[in-house]
Amino acid sequence: MKGKEWVERNLPFVLVGFIIIALVAVIRSFRLPETERQITIGCVLVGSKADMGWNGSHYNGLLHACQLHSGILKVKENVKEDAVDLFAAVKELVSQGANVVFLTSYGYGEHVNNIAQQYPDVVFFSISGKGTEKNCTTYFARMYQMRYLAGIIAGTESRTGVLGYIAPMPNSEINRNINAYAMGMRVSNPEAKLLVYYTGGWDNERAEREGVARLQEAGADVIAYQEDKPYAVREAEQRGLFSIGFDNVYEQYSDRFLTATMYDWDLIYEKVLGDYLSGRLLLSDGYWLGMEEHAVKMYKMSPLVSEKANYLAASAKQRVAKRGVFSGAIYDNQGMLRCRDGERIGDYELFTGMDWFVEGVEIYE
Repeated sequence: MKGKEWVERNLPFVLVGFIIIALVAVIRSFRLPETERQITIGCVLVGSKADMGWNGSHYNGLLHACQLHSGILKVKENVKEDAVDLFAAVKELVSQGANVVFLTSYGYGEHVNNIAQQYPDVVFFSISGKGTEKNCTTYFARMYQMRYLAGIIAGTESRTGVLGYIAPMPNSEINRNINAYAMGMRVSNPEAKLLVYYTGGWDNERAEREGVARLQEAGADVIAYQEDKPYAVREAEQRGLFSIGFDNVYEQYSDRFLTATMYDWDLIYEKVLGDYLSGRLLLSDGYWLGMEEHAVKMYKMSPLVSEKANYLAASAKQRVAKRGVFSGAIYDNQGMLRCRDGERIGDYELFTGMDWFVEGVEIYE
């Protein structure tokens, strides 16, 4: 009887004790996902991580994000944009423990679906805008916004009214940047034309330097480019031409280097990787960050850039923030109306379907 009375009298205290023990056990076993294991991030580069160009920018940005989030970075360099080389690179990264893989060159997008199917437990990030599998997504930045502003600068400073653009090949990414640059050029110089010279690859010093020479012969006095390394700027410097840089600036040039259109890969990778690790990432959405998020920016202006050019670019930046670049009446270089007054070209077409050029663009033959 006494035992029963003791139980009835002390039962609440016993239950409280059990609850406390259970809570302690739960708390001691609880860990945030990122501290349960150190995540391994894979990165595939089409060139060298030390190239002081496109590949170096991606490597340094991703390394910054990995250090910030205590991740291990594994890198495969000089991987061609073909299925055999890319599959081999991804296979090695996965064997090294990569849980997420960044494909940092446009051509990899042709194979991302097949790779994602083969590795369903790995998340793939591709800058191509391609990939429909549930474990892959897109990440990139709106460089065309800065190209538009740079076109205004270049169009203002050109003395011949002919601008040159060194490009690897036509695709949606390159086409929208060329178009934005040409549209900016026409803001400040309505009769100007943009000559585009294709080199056939992302890194071809001989072809890029030869392209600058050919464009100069055709009258171009301002050179822009979209290759992995700044060979075009170096050649323009030697020839006394104005130039516009791209992606990042690792070298010191003369005042004829007017400015550069730049990505902030530190910010981009910090955002994307941080969202993935915290569980905020929605693979179906993807990322296309712009100047509003400070993912793209302009390099400092040369002293040779006029007050007029600076004023026009500053005014245009406000318009871009409100209406975007590709809005209002836009004609292509064949005279076809591509966008009407009051309309705006949508992100899907800009990212994947821009296979035409605006008026003022001519392909150098």
